[in-house]
Amino acid sequence: MLREKRFTAAINLVLCASVMAKRDGHGGPDGQIGWCIAKLEEDYNWWVDEAENLPENPDDERTSILDPKQVEYVFDSLEPLREFGLRSDVVLLAFRAFAIDKELSGGRVRLVATDGKIGESDEKLFALPRIYGESGDSYAEFLDHISLLRIKYLNSVHKFSQQLTASELEEEVRDSVESVGSLPMHAFQEIASILEYCPAGFSPEEDDEDDGEAGVKIGEDEGNDQWIA
Repeated sequence: MLREKRFTAAINLVLCASVMAKRDGHGGPDGQIGWCIAKLEEDYNWWVDEAENLPENPDDERTSILDPKQVEYVFDSLEPLREFGLRSDVVLLAFRAFAIDKELSGGRVRLVATDGKIGESDEKLFALPRIYGESGDSYAEFLDHISLLRIKYLNSVHKFSQQLTASELEEEVRDSVESVGSLPMHAFQEIASILEYCPAGFSPEEDDEDDGEAGVKIGEDEGNDQWIA
């Protein structure tokens, strides 16, 4: 009963807050996914159950999709990386935006591709990582990009005796992946493990308090309508 109420509340939140975008629910000539059916699982993450033009995953893993709240958190967490060279084109190309078309039974919703751009409007959108087809490298490029910028951010904020390297962050992410065992890691967990990474004994706020500088905390909402420079 509790799970059903949470599902209903999640759907109502998205439907009531959404600004309906122009969409046709059909994939383009390049085989892009035009619609998908997502299901809210017991881990309270959304996973793709069925989709148009979705290739078979060679690793036999399920495809995850970020819900609007996760999308908001990711974009808020990317904000501090702007001054370190965050590329909006890399971020936007990493995901395909979807909006709710209708609610289905069994904790599922039908989503359709939308022209709305994630992070550029108040519309509540789902975000599907581009890991298939001609754009299959876009999501991997996004992960590499934010990993390097996260390292730059930490090296700038903290006075480490020795500068951090991307390999240290990558090792931490690998440990996170291995910790879930044979289960696939949801894209949100993967992204958050990068954006929240900090060496043991440090926190993003420590040097801000010591130096009296107004640093940006991970996940903090500055109230900006636009995150893209």
